[in-house]
Amino acid sequence: MAYRLFEGKEHASIYQQYRFTPPTGLKDIIIQYLDKKKGQPHVLAVDLGCGTGQHTRLLAPHFKEVVGIDISECQLEEARSVPGFTNITYREGTAEELPFEDGTVDLLTAASAAHWFDQSRFLIEANRVLKPGGCMALLGFTDWYIKLNYKDCGDKLNCIYHEVGVD
Repeated sequence: MAYRLFEGKEHASIYQQYRFTPPTGLKDIIIQYLDKKKGQPHVLAVDLGCGTGQHTRLLAPHFKEVVGIDISECQLEEARSVPGFTNITYREGTAEELPFEDGTVDLLTAASAAHWFDQSRFLIEANRVLKPGGCMALLGFTDWYIKLNYKDCGDKLNCIYHEVGVD
C-alpha cells in the first residue's frame, strides 16, 4: 500500500526548504560499492520516494540518467523547480510498480522512504528491474524495524541491512 503523506503544496515547499541532503560521503560509498559490484558504465539510477529531489541530485553526476519517483505531485513540482542537471527526470509513481523494463536499472535508492513501501511488492519489483550486479541502497535514520522478506533470502537481507547501519 502506498501511504499518501507529504502531498500538500505548502508541505512540499517547506520540505524543499528545510529537508537536509544526505551526506556526500554516503553517496560516495554507494557509488564505490556499485563500481565494485557492477562496474562502469552507470546508466540508470532510480531514486524512490525522492520527495523534492535532494538525494536524486547527488546521483546525477554519476549516471547517464537519473529518475526520481514519488507519490506526491507537489513534491515533484518542488524537485523540478530546482535548476541543475539535465539528466534528471521526475515521475509520479510508487516503489511497488516501477515503469522500467526488466534488468535495466543500475542503482535503486530510497533515502528515508523505504519504511513506507509494501516490502514484499517492492522487493519483487527491485529484483525485476535491477541489472545483474545492480545495487539497491536503502538509506534511513531509524529504519531498524524494517524486515525485508524475499524468497528464501529474507534473513540474509535483514542481516546485511542491519550490518551497514550506524552504531
